[in-house]
Amino acid sequence: MFSLSDFADPLPSELILALLSPSFRAARRESVGGGSTLWYLSAVSAGLLVPCLIVLGGLAVALLESRGFKQSPVPLGRYLNVPLGSTLLERSPLVQLTWLVAIGLFLAILFSIAIWVHRRGADARSRAITHKLHRDLLQQSLRRAEIEGAIAQRSRVQGLIEQRLPELGRGLSAWWRAIPRSVLVIVGCVTVALLVNIPLASLAVVSGLLLWQLFRSLRESGETEISTWEAPRSRRRLIHLLSQAPLLARTQASGAAATAFDTELEALYRRIESTQANRARLWPLMTLATSVAIGLLLLGLGVNLFDEGSGLSIPSAMVLALSLVGAVAGAKRLTEAVSESGLADDAARHIYQYLKIVDDAPPSEQRVGLAGLREQVQMVDVTLGDPAGGVILGNVNLQLRPGSLVALLGTNPVSTLSLAELILGIGRPSLGRITIDGLAIRDIHPRSLAKNVIWVGADGPLCDGTVIENITGGNPSVDPHDVMEITRQLGIYDSLVRLPDGLQTAITAGDERLASEERYAIGIARALLHRPPIIVVEEPPPPSEVLASDHSLAVLRKLVEANSLVIILPRRLPTLRAADRVLLLNGPKLAGEGTHNDLLQSSDLYRHLNYLLFNPYRETR
Repeated sequence: MFSLSDFADPLPSELILALLSPSFRAARRESVGGGSTLWYLSAVSAGLLVPCLIVLGGLAVALLESRGFKQSPVPLGRYLNVPLGSTLLERSPLVQLTWLVAIGLFLAILFSIAIWVHRRGADARSRAITHKLHRDLLQQSLRRAEIEGAIAQRSRVQGLIEQRLPELGRGLSAWWRAIPRSVLVIVGCVTVALLVNIPLASLAVVSGLLLWQLFRSLRESGETEISTWEAPRSRRRLIHLLSQAPLLARTQASGAAATAFDTELEALYRRIESTQANRARLWPLMTLATSVAIGLLLLGLGVNLFDEGSGLSIPSAMVLALSLVGAVAGAKRLTEAVSESGLADDAARHIYQYLKIVDDAPPSEQRVGLAGLREQVQMVDVTLGDPAGGVILGNVNLQLRPGSLVALLGTNPVSTLSLAELILGIGRPSLGRITIDGLAIRDIHPRSLAKNVIWVGADGPLCDGTVIENITGGNPSVDPHDVMEITRQLGIYDSLVRLPDGLQTAITAGDERLASEERYAIGIARALLHRPPIIVVEEPPPPSEVLASDHSLAVLRKLVEANSLVIILPRRLPTLRAADRVLLLNGPKLAGEGTHNDLLQSSDLYRHLNYLLFNPYRETR
């Protein structure tokens, strides 16, 4: 059933793979994750103190057995002889025992401190690396957004932050907790065991490896294919048959549904029975194999104990047993670290793959500046696809001129938002061309583009800082009186000055002290203060109470009158009515454009969307 090669120890090969895994190795070599001298010293100390404590325990048992040390060295095995000082030999047995206990407690305290420093250091190294990678992901998402769009980054970064980075952090912590401490524990304990009795130690090590490999073989045999593929496939087939049963009952084939279902059900349970049979033999065989191994070890121990020339005694037997237990504990910890490193390597591979980017844009020094918007933003046959191969925008042609309020309304919010992002310079179309005053948007320097466009979200958006810093963008040269005047125009001055520190009140994103209308108005105030040529606005849902007047919309009209191009994603009917132009998208396609009244008369789709989105009397389910 098993060949000799099947019993090779799996740990060294897996450890070598973990050491050579390129992604995990790259994560361990991050500059911020270096270990200090104290950390390495604690790792070595924790690894070497374990065999020292075991030998000390053997000395204590030998002392109790002999009722005091009379001569030095004290034999604890064939090759393990512990020398003692003459001062200790001259003491009484109780004093000798007290000295051994005191030394043991001292070494235990050192061991505990070393473990604590080593573990804290391993966790700190892991945190430093994952902290850096979080910031790297932020910078890379900004770079990728210029090429792939912001929407495409959300799901990818979400998976990296929620799953991959925690997996990498756990793998790094587990690795540095085990390396080099567990390796030193294994080496030290095995060395002590071999010094006690080479044949018995070798028999114990070989028996342990054989039992471990037998356990792995029995556990894995017959399970992989059934558990990961065949059984789930059978269950999906049963679900399909259940859903198709009413249709099969109308095929004039009597009993077709029941026959097909019974056939698949029997096949599934035959597979389950086979799996359970394989699992059922695991523990009986392991119990038998373990009993045989223990019996052989007992016979070997008995032969050596009964042979006075073997150098084996009760204390040395205890040292041998504790050394083997220590080696097993170290191997277990190392195995867990190797297992965690496998997940960490896969996580690191995904992270570093995301951090690599092929950017075919011209270098920054070859890009041009943008001096406002004089003529138009033009899109020519713009097509944008998603990573799954779907189409977000398809062959869109537009001319957007300054001094106009343009509303984007569509059946797919992703398409309208993606169109707005492209105008902001976020993402690149799969096909087509986007220009501002005849300049390709990809040829415009990012800093210059950022000065000419601004995004206003439904929540502002707000950043950590004071109210006035959120409005001014942190620019200290802005006159506070201008900020006061702008907030009065937006109707939020009175509510802002009622905050604990007025405009100097520190706020955060989503601050509950500010209503949604106030957060949105702060974003509008930022746009009014900076007056960029292109403003893209995501409108929040209308408040529950009816507003006498929409100050934010009135300010946007002022910006339009100042010759800015305002593009808005509307959530309110008055905004559509106030728009100079409404762009209607049906999925990825541009389905119509015109004023609100024109589209109401000419487009059934537009009338339907208005009914679904803006009719307050529509019944919701």
